[in-house]
Amino acid sequence: MFELQNGLLNNPLEAEKRLFGVEQETWRLQCPDEWFVIVVPLRGSCQIEGQDAYGRRTVSLVPGEISLIAPRNPVRLGHSPARRTTFEVACIRLSTQVLRHAFDMQPVKSGVGDPMELHTLRAFDPHVASMAPLLLSALAAGASVNYLISAARYLAMHLVHPQSDVTQRRGGLTPEQLRTVTAYMNEHMNSDITLARLAEIVMLSRYHFIRQFSAATGKTSLRYLTELRIQAARQLLASDGNEPVSQVGRRCGFPNPANFARVFRKNVGCSPSQYRQRAA
Repeated sequence: MFELQNGLLNNPLEAEKRLFGVEQETWRLQCPDEWFVIVVPLRGSCQIEGQDAYGRRTVSLVPGEISLIAPRNPVRLGHSPARRTTFEVACIRLSTQVLRHAFDMQPVKSGVGDPMELHTLRAFDPHVASMAPLLLSALAAGASVNYLISAARYLAMHLVHPQSDVTQRRGGLTPEQLRTVTAYMNEHMNSDITLARLAEIVMLSRYHFIRQFSAATGKTSLRYLTELRIQAARQLLASDGNEPVSQVGRRCGFPNPANFARVFRKNVGCSPSQYRQRAA
């Protein structure tokens, strides 16, 4: 039986929408111990500055991406320097007790076992991004306690389980091999990355690489690379309104504008030009 303690039964989840005009510079956010915060861009692009597993850094956020902020991790949210235009974000506060319950419900324990380990300044999660407007509407309409508990539990399970998927799989690439492959993909994104080359850099045959990469990630290497390229393209389209769309596609490894437009639409649901307009 799921129960929340310390008076949070009536308040397992909160959400608010914040609009940043050109004149509003930054917003400093730090969560208390009982809350885990999800920042979701709704319109326009922004920057978030803080500390995560990659060190102290500043990253751009565009619609489709989220920032997961654990307690006692201050961050600063503000305008992207290249595009000082209005942007809007949803701030979802999720009870850390709900997250801990989700960890306890895992059928197999993984290396991740605490909300603090979910903290990251940028993650690509279109599912949570699509949920944010629905949560805002439900809360504005006076959602019931049962709705809030159900939504909080669902959101927590969604955040927790992807973190354990790779760790729980057997027979896949080692973490070091996976880091090597993904780093190569990112560094050579605008090149023709072959399966043979990916297998070579981790000293595996093509056959074993195909099997072990899929076991480690749940995706083919081509699908994984395509998602990296789409994410990079979305960042460029949202951060620089002057670079031609065709050039963005080439920088991200798409061989021609038609291929870029087709793959982008299939993955994002709109053309690159339409996406740029929505992110402006």
